[in-house]
Amino acid sequence: MVLFAFTARSQQLTSSPHTGVEQVPLGDDVYGFLRHLSVRGVIQGYSEAQLPISEFEVAEFLHQADSANLSDAERALVKKYLRTYAHEPRDAVTMFPSKDAEPLFFSGIFTDKDKYLYQWYDDSTKSDLFVDGIGSAEYQRQTDPSSESVKLLNLGGRFSGTLSGHVGYFMQTTNGVALGNKQLALEDPVLSRNNNLRYYSNFFDFTTAELAYTNDWFTGKLAREAVAIGGGYQNDNILLSAAESVPTYDFLSLGAHVGAVRYQSIFASLVPDSLTDQLPYPTKYLAVHDLTFAIGRNLELGYTDIRVITRPDLAYLNPFSFLETVKHALDGTQDQNLGILGTHARWEIVPGIEVRGQAFIQDLVINNIGTGYWSNKGGDQLGAMWAGAFGIPDLDWELEWMRVQPYTYSHWDGVGSYSSSQSLLGAQIGPNAMSYWTELRWAPSAKWIIAFEGQLIERGENVYDSTGKVLYNAGADYRVSFSGDSTSSFSQTYILNGRRVDILNLTLDIEFEPWRGLTIFARGTKSSVNYLNQPPVTPGFDLNGLPVSYAPQSLPETLIAVGARALF
Repeated sequence: MVLFAFTARSQQLTSSPHTGVEQVPLGDDVYGFLRHLSVRGVIQGYSEAQLPISEFEVAEFLHQADSANLSDAERALVKKYLRTYAHEPRDAVTMFPSKDAEPLFFSGIFTDKDKYLYQWYDDSTKSDLFVDGIGSAEYQRQTDPSSESVKLLNLGGRFSGTLSGHVGYFMQTTNGVALGNKQLALEDPVLSRNNNLRYYSNFFDFTTAELAYTNDWFTGKLAREAVAIGGGYQNDNILLSAAESVPTYDFLSLGAHVGAVRYQSIFASLVPDSLTDQLPYPTKYLAVHDLTFAIGRNLELGYTDIRVITRPDLAYLNPFSFLETVKHALDGTQDQNLGILGTHARWEIVPGIEVRGQAFIQDLVINNIGTGYWSNKGGDQLGAMWAGAFGIPDLDWELEWMRVQPYTYSHWDGVGSYSSSQSLLGAQIGPNAMSYWTELRWAPSAKWIIAFEGQLIERGENVYDSTGKVLYNAGADYRVSFSGDSTSSFSQTYILNGRRVDILNLTLDIEFEPWRGLTIFARGTKSSVNYLNQPPVTPGFDLNGLPVSYAPQSLPETLIAVGARALF
């Protein structure tokens, strides 16, 4: 996927050259810690409406934290992350000789210092280089619905740094193998988006990369990395999700830091869901404009304009335009391109309590609001966080509700859906579904993270016959569009119509980092699936006499995983 973005971030202008221009990949534990500090009121200006942010920005937020207002665990975490992202102090452990470092092997490996294969820096030019090895080993065991297992081995490398205080660079490449049950490996949200493993072999590979330039208020970037817009607590946004199952993007970005206002414009070429032997593949593009601004210290609002494009035009490259009006000018009433208009907000009610929300419409016929009309598509997301929950300083409690209307993210031509490479770009629960999610996350020290997560998904599934043919389209699959009209016999579908199913997922995740760079983890997941004992709800469509299949589309699962990962 190729992505063009124009970004503006809410922070002070970076008027002098500095190191740490490169971005911190989404999924890094430091984001959860910054969120914790922000909700507690220890740091100001941190926002997750547009992610990722740079190492320099991470360090600036960490420097805000006053140790007098921190717990012992928080002080240890600030020290840990400042060592990694601000290189304060700059001592490190390396395999090959470099400045202010000690040998990796023997005495150096069992320390809390950052580990590198090689480290170099030059203060006079604000330049540095960090080279790491990456390795992981994981064993997964499934006991329900069947007894299966798989071993996942992964090895690779990373190099990153800054040149002359203006150019940041980052590249990470890994290659791995799944030994055992391949289908079990493909249930992993990260591995599920690897086409090599999915279609061809037991091997999988991933790469992320970035080349960035910053000078005063200006930032330009060419990169391949995950991007998120909206600020949901799960990183699973109804607007632009960064869930683990969403493919990463290749993108070019231009940016500006303008006080309390951030603006982002994206233009991307996406990978179609269905690949054939006939070349060229169908073209598919994505344009996103997002404006986010702070009101005072505790309130943040944002507006998002999104368009999936199947007929490219230079007009969509304009970073300052209203995409809906552009569409009308280019394709009139043909509705060639899927469009989303959304908003997002964050409000710190009091120190320790925060609420966030997102909402969008894809299509809307005002006269048919509340009637279940198939063309009224959209979604809502509302969450809250309590930092220092129940009087425990290092415990966070997050809750989030999500609703996606039937047929949302789909498009009538089957090509212009809100997806790339068979993965939704929005909420991963899919359309015609609601989700209730909660997580307790406890970091009692800089070495331990314990998280318990629960999610209830209510869904109305499409109704199929025994051959897999759709008998009733309840709007539950973004790949199966519906282009009815007001005279269609079943043009009205309310949320959760179709075949009702409830899915309950419970996950316990424990991570222990005995020495910096080595993480040992254990994870247990229990998924329960309950198909309600009631006939499918199909307004305007009679299923009597039809060969309805009641085979489950979702299965219960019990999975245990243990492993270790290393950055050295």
